[in-house]
Amino acid sequence: MGQDAKAEVTRDMVEKMLACFDKLSSPDGVLTVELRGNGLFVLNPKTGTYETVGIARMSPAMDHLR
Repeated sequence: MGQDAKAEVTRDMVEKMLACFDKLSSPDGVLTVELRGNGLFVLNPKTGTYETVGIARMSPAMDHLR
């Protein structure tokens, strides 16, 4: 563990995590999340790949997309 991280999470992101919790949690009931930049991702233990939960807000570097 050893690393602290801070993430902004919207209601939609929490609801998505709850909706996919049973599918994406480990057999012992733990959901593994990863914060990359502004994005929050959940590890799919069956495929070993990360699924996107969402982005709470766009980073300033992406302002041109608004």
